[in-house]
Amino acid sequence: MDPIAWLLGLGSLLMFGIVVVHLLTALVLIIPTWRICMRAGFSGALSLFHLVPLIGPFIVMAVLAFSDWPGGEASPGKR
Repeated sequence: MDPIAWLLGLGSLLMFGIVVVHLLTALVLIIPTWRICMRAGFSGALSLFHLVPLIGPFIVMAVLAFSDWPGGEASPGKR
């Protein structure tokens, strides 16, 4: 068997595994993030940024952390 073909096959398998793990992780994060966004007053579709590799979760966190929530926020003294 040709070593180049073996390496290409192994690389394809590795890439497939990375994509599957990314999608499973994104799906696990989308459900709770969807609920958080809805409670904060944002569209739940914002949580779909988790599907963007590497920077997607950071986009969601930045929006939730640095924007005014349309649903309002609790004041620091009240719980």
